[in-house]
Amino acid sequence: MTTTTKTNSGVLSSKIQEQIDQLFSTILSEQQKFNTTKSADSDKVDFFKNKLDSYTKNRGREFFYNYISSGRGHGPFTELLDGSVKYDLINGIGVNLLGHSHPLMIKANLEAATVDTVMCGNLQTYVDANEASIALVNSVKEKSRLKHFWFTGSGGCANDLALKLIWQKKAPKYNLIAFKKAFAGRTVATQDITDKPDFREGMPKLLNVFYAPHFNQKNPDTSLENTLSALNDLWERNPDSFCAMMIELVQGEAGFIFGEKKFYEGIFKWAKEKGIYIWIDEVQTFGRTKELFAFQAFGLDQHVDMVTVAKAAHICGALYTEELNPKPGLIAGTFNGSIASIKMGQKTINYLLNGNFYGENGKIAQLEKKFLEKFQQLQTSVGKDKLSYFGGIGTMISFEVRDGNKKVTTNFAKKLFDNGVIAFTAGQDPARIRFLLPLALTDEHINEIFTIVEKTFNEDSWT
Repeated sequence: MTTTTKTNSGVLSSKIQEQIDQLFSTILSEQQKFNTTKSADSDKVDFFKNKLDSYTKNRGREFFYNYISSGRGHGPFTELLDGSVKYDLINGIGVNLLGHSHPLMIKANLEAATVDTVMCGNLQTYVDANEASIALVNSVKEKSRLKHFWFTGSGGCANDLALKLIWQKKAPKYNLIAFKKAFAGRTVATQDITDKPDFREGMPKLLNVFYAPHFNQKNPDTSLENTLSALNDLWERNPDSFCAMMIELVQGEAGFIFGEKKFYEGIFKWAKEKGIYIWIDEVQTFGRTKELFAFQAFGLDQHVDMVTVAKAAHICGALYTEELNPKPGLIAGTFNGSIASIKMGQKTINYLLNGNFYGENGKIAQLEKKFLEKFQQLQTSVGKDKLSYFGGIGTMISFEVRDGNKKVTTNFAKKLFDNGVIAFTAGQDPARIRFLLPLALTDEHINEIFTIVEKTFNEDSWT
């Protein structure tokens, strides 16, 4: 009798496979019915309001948008409980890169239903976690020194993990260099790295974080010189006390601020000369530039010591070099993640790498080009007084409304939501509207989205 070794967990038989295939086809067929925007159903409005009021009361604060999903949607479309259908251009703040009810997502959930538990752990693991780790490590090993991956429960926890590994190797040098307008997460540690004091009001200061200026998109020629000058000043005031330089190559919460390769190479050279580790936060950028990782897109593979991932990867954690492999006892944790998320992570990585998504002619480069061209046309149409800035990289696109006033920007985002496009705000002084584009967008979708955006600009209710 011969046996076949499975590469993923869960029970499987020909009968189960037939039922999975049938369910998959039925679910996909039903979800594909959500393929255009629509307004709310009048008979669902009160039901939706009651649900929203209940949830608001239970959590103690209002939602930014009046949004509760019905669990139905397809591609770039999401349906709300009130029956309205909108374009989703924020993707759970970056998680749903492939869009709604993608076939891989349906398969991951169905396959997870065949497994005997919901969560995969560190002590009692599943083969799926190994397969996902292999996919992730293989995606970076050719050019970088990254060798290991450790799971965490969220992007913030991934950054906590990175800090622990770095601290252990550099003890007692615990000071950290970060960059102005940085965002690292909402944990006790990462709130100290995040350059937003109002995010930690009433909190004790636990980390010594020193900020240098990120790339200045308005003055690119002097950016490297100015940042190196600030870094040298930090070193002179706190000599030989730094463990790492933590940087988002694309600052998401700042409104997608990013630099040039020579800028990053210059500051990384400075850090290496000082014996400082390079830690890159790719929680939001993973999968969204012209390569799987932003550090690959910028050609910075050899510089990185630590990279944190989450969101679009559907798995969270840190990739690190052999040098940063910790001593026993430092890292553990109950959960690697849900079985479905881990399965989805593996499928997503393989799908992205095997599809025509990356490179200068890939899907992501095309989306970037089309959106920036459309914004150029829109700016000509509505005027620079209304659309004062637009820019972005990969599937991360942002624009400024008027002078970037926070209140006006928030009002515009909410009016855009009412009109059928879900975006989000980012940054302050100036504030920006942020798009995190799903890969499911077609030219037809893009044309309709910009019709809605232009309509919103030409209304006065947001001003």
